[in-house]
Amino acid sequence: MILRCCVTLLIIFTSAFAQATELTPSGHAIQQPGGHKLTVVATIRPVHSLLSSIMQGSDEPVLLLDQTQSVHHYSLRPSQRSTLTHADMLFWVGEALEGFMPRIINSLPKTVQVVELIESKGLSLLEPRSSELSGTEQHDHHGHSHHDHGDNLDPHIWLSIDNALIMAEKMAQSLALIAPHNKPLYDANLQQLRSALLQEKARIGQLFKTQDFSYLVYHDAFQYFEEPLQLKPLAAISNDEEQAPGIKHLNKISQLISTHKISCVIYNTPTLPAVARNLFKQDTIRVHIDPVGQRFQAGPGLYFNLLNSLSAGYQQCQP
Repeated sequence: MILRCCVTLLIIFTSAFAQATELTPSGHAIQQPGGHKLTVVATIRPVHSLLSSIMQGSDEPVLLLDQTQSVHHYSLRPSQRSTLTHADMLFWVGEALEGFMPRIINSLPKTVQVVELIESKGLSLLEPRSSELSGTEQHDHHGHSHHDHGDNLDPHIWLSIDNALIMAEKMAQSLALIAPHNKPLYDANLQQLRSALLQEKARIGQLFKTQDFSYLVYHDAFQYFEEPLQLKPLAAISNDEEQAPGIKHLNKISQLISTHKISCVIYNTPTLPAVARNLFKQDTIRVHIDPVGQRFQAGPGLYFNLLNSLSAGYQQCQP
């Protein structure tokens, strides 16, 4: 009788333990205290991709903004607001990118841990460049901190591999605070991600040993990718991707195209706007690059697909 009771208790204990654990890809058990499943949210696809790499083998993060609507002026659905309200942690870039988020964050319960990635220590932060990039109006915009210049920052920080590594480190550290039992897993995933990103950085660097080619961008959204490679467009056609450029500026761009015989333009809008199309000849190379990676499947591989898209796009502009 006593033996039967002991066996029954052992079965119950083993069943409860199994329900409260998950297995990593390598088969190691990660215990979830009380069987609690973490709800961790990332606003945009590149951030979600890095976060997915860090969390592999535990819980799967939630992608908040998975629509083509502008990330600057997004309108959340009730279901998205509910997800945020019940989240354990939220990762976002910052107000310079997701301008609609501060009001929403202020309304969240204090149980939601919010991590603003643009505040991560060690990031290389760049100020927006003048549309006349080849002129003398440019400022020394390297290595500024968010606190030094308020919101006057280019928010596309994830396009720098070095920045992506710092963001991933911040993610691993932040997650370990709310799930310390998963810290070994987060650290191991971080090391794997770091190795893969450094290999990708070396590969891309080999593709652009020669920077002697001229191109334009429709909107100056790619400087975090360009700077390590010493690439720089001659000019940006528009200072604001959501607002058409003025006639005076378009005339300057037209003269620049003629003088430098520019035959390549890179744009980040869904289609190259008509005001820009009219500036170029039919045989001009037109390269579309989406800095958010909207056309790629969400998950750990998206960030690497985005890097490949960037490098392949810029290669098209090389003579």
